[in-house]
Amino acid sequence: MNASHPSPHSPAGLALDIGSTVVKLARLDGHGGLASQEFEPRDFQAGIARQVQALLARHGVNPAVQHVRVCSSANGGLRVGIVSLSALFSGTALRNQVLLAGANPEYLHGLDHAEGDPRRVDLLLVGGGIDTDDPGPAEALLARFDPARYLFGAMVYCGNRHLAAAFAARFPQARLIDNPLGETLSSRVGSVFDTVRRAYLDDLVFKEGVSELPPELARAIRPTPEVASRGFLRSVNNQGSFTIVGACVALDIGGATTDLHYTVECVADDSPVQPSSGVSVARYVFTDLGIVASRDTLILQLRSHPQLYEFLARVLPPAQTREVYAALRDGEGLPSPQVLSYACLFIALDRFARGRGPGLPTGDLGKLAQLILTGGAAQSLDEAVIARVVTLLLPEGTPPPLVQVDRRYEIWVAGITWDGERTV
Repeated sequence: MNASHPSPHSPAGLALDIGSTVVKLARLDGHGGLASQEFEPRDFQAGIARQVQALLARHGVNPAVQHVRVCSSANGGLRVGIVSLSALFSGTALRNQVLLAGANPEYLHGLDHAEGDPRRVDLLLVGGGIDTDDPGPAEALLARFDPARYLFGAMVYCGNRHLAAAFAARFPQARLIDNPLGETLSSRVGSVFDTVRRAYLDDLVFKEGVSELPPELARAIRPTPEVASRGFLRSVNNQGSFTIVGACVALDIGGATTDLHYTVECVADDSPVQPSSGVSVARYVFTDLGIVASRDTLILQLRSHPQLYEFLARVLPPAQTREVYAALRDGEGLPSPQVLSYACLFIALDRFARGRGPGLPTGDLGKLAQLILTGGAAQSLDEAVIARVVTLLLPEGTPPPLVQVDRRYEIWVAGITWDGERTV
């Protein structure tokens, strides 16, 4: 890693990250880098507001006087469902903006999808093509759209503006926002990004008690997944402290989720799902891969994996491999947090290589030049063991990628200190 690059957008100050398992207070150096940081396990009995206020008081920080940048992943992510005219064009554009805002797309269906979806989401986005006065098939499809097929907390219409009034007349509870595609298929960051991000923050406030924080903190919270995504983008654009050497994947492993950030060069040429044009990096969240809140689902996935023994042989001493393998197969025993963290890495990369996830492209790990591990659960991992795990998934004869662990949370720092304009 190189030294941090100075940036006019990175004044010295403080940054606070409220995670699912750890609260982190960082002092920034004024040049886009990290001066120092303190970690404290989440105190679920005290609650977020009391714990954060006590942490700041111990360090002599008054948020009414000192500027504190703050983000949170304590709620595990806002769940968003997408129903659009075309899953390939408008649907993909909506999904990219949902990801950019730090939320989790649960599914992406076309308006002609008759079965609906039983998964409950916090927000249902309904899109219908571009803003042309000849809406084509969108008008008829929207007329037949039945939201009763979906389970959601709130519904937002963001399609063809000429059809918005008719949609509102049928569904007065729906919120209308601008169509992010406008009159072309070129995605513009704006209405969907802002709406989802505000909904994410409301979700944090109402479900996790963040509203009890001092107002200087509560009104400025950003979603941690958005911060990590922007930090990775800055690194790819040579504006962070990591030097990106080629096609790169960054995995943010936490207590509730594992986030996959990747440069689009990693996507296989024959992948049935392709990133949108003009996008240099993309993100996917695995909501069932985490070492605390998602531990049970993670262990279930690991136990049934056909390469379980080979995986364990690479992360455990030889004397323990057979014992742990037998216990897992029998549904007994609890792997250590470190083994679970390696499991998040292994299963996430395996799914990426196979395109196993709604809207997830198929990755070509043979193109992978660099792998970065970040997040609280990645801190105890060893680069040599990571490399051994990755070789299980590489095509035969492929040279191993450069493996790095972001032990100083420099990707997070690059994201939390960035005040530039949004980039899709």
